[in-house]
Amino acid sequence: MIQIQTTFTGYAGRACSLFSAYDEASRILVVSAEGDYRTERRAGCVVITNVPDVPRDALFTHDDIMEAIDSYFALKTGVADDGKSARLAFGDRASRANPEGAIERDGFDARGPKYRVSDSVTCAQMAALAACWYVSKGASVEDVVDMAETLRQLQSGRVVTL
Repeated sequence: MIQIQTTFTGYAGRACSLFSAYDEASRILVVSAEGDYRTERRAGCVVITNVPDVPRDALFTHDDIMEAIDSYFALKTGVADDGKSARLAFGDRASRANPEGAIERDGFDARGPKYRVSDSVTCAQMAALAACWYVSKGASVEDVVDMAETLRQLQSGRVVTL
């Protein structure tokens, strides 16, 4: 289980820290609670922030927003490893952090759907997007490692079913 603290400022609403947990085995992200803004790391948490001077594990920048939105929708519409559970859930104490109301589809281009983010997007909503972004980046690394292992097995002469 990866505990995630996303600490955000600079958007609508108050600055905040949002707490989430990602279960790697089931591939489910639960956004649990919105809290007061804090620069210190809660014990055991990975810290993601848009504030350059906060000690962190990942810096979320404006350039990451579209990838974060793609990650959000991939998690929202995805199905967990059990074949029935949603991959993204918002707890009661984090329901205002759900960014769905702040994102609008704005057509398509060669890369796929384009999105427009509302000027009123809150710090909590951006923090939720950042958590989705972080989890999806981790999943991409896991996918590459899994594929490398599959290729290694193929090269050694084993039969592998995909």
